[in-house]
Amino acid sequence: MTGFLANSLSGYIAIALMGIGSGLFVYLSVALPNSPMKGKWRQYTAFLDTYIRFLLLRTTGNQIAQGQLVGICVCIILLILTGNVLLIMAIVLVMVLPWAWLENKRAQRVEELEAQLDSWLLMLSNSLKATPAIGEALRSTVNLTRPPMSEELDLMVKENQLGTPVDKVVLNASERMQSQTISGALATIVIARQTGGNLSEILETSAASLREMARLEGVVRTKTAEGKGQVIVLAVMPFAMSGILTMVDRNWLVPLTSNFIGYIILTISMTFWFVAIIWARKILAVDI
Repeated sequence: MTGFLANSLSGYIAIALMGIGSGLFVYLSVALPNSPMKGKWRQYTAFLDTYIRFLLLRTTGNQIAQGQLVGICVCIILLILTGNVLLIMAIVLVMVLPWAWLENKRAQRVEELEAQLDSWLLMLSNSLKATPAIGEALRSTVNLTRPPMSEELDLMVKENQLGTPVDKVVLNASERMQSQTISGALATIVIARQTGGNLSEILETSAASLREMARLEGVVRTKTAEGKGQVIVLAVMPFAMSGILTMVDRNWLVPLTSNFIGYIILTISMTFWFVAIIWARKILAVDI
């Protein structure tokens, strides 16, 4: 079948018609106003946009999703033409890698924000000793911090200048960062403002607690670093072994794509691979 498609004019015509039909199906599914696929597309692009807004990237979720769709279509066409089983893995990577990259960048940014949090709380505490207005104190700390904290503070100040109450600005920042540590610190500011008390002293106590938590998290991170490295190696190993086997013998993995049983084995293997990665991540996600 592969030889027929690769060498026969009829095979090329069939591939062209298949591609045109698939393209029309995707276009109509997305273009129709009440299409379920269009709704799913909007949900996915909105999901990507939440990462992009937080990371302040100069792109859109729609552009990333379109790139993924083009990559998947190219891999499917190449799979039909060549029958190379590695292209199935390439399709999976095209589907997963953009989200994984955005999630990794988000985690790095949150980690940097958490590392700057205690020093920022001390700056805010000292600013409150000079001025009782929380809005003025926030503005005074923007130029005293480094990115990414200065970027988040700048957004908070701009929201406040546009008329958003300070408490709402703080809650919006907490929702945007999606970090338990930062959310707890920002919730302390809101609660202290609503209930009264010496906010400056409360912030100093919170900063000291955060420093102690950071020390404990560093210990846990050191203990789990080896396990995380092993998870990465085990996650990459199936793809690396498949690539090596294909280079040694191009027909070694052909049975997996030449009959129904082979497709079942591939499906079960990929399912177990995903489950194992998610399970390992949960095991190593030790929280204090």
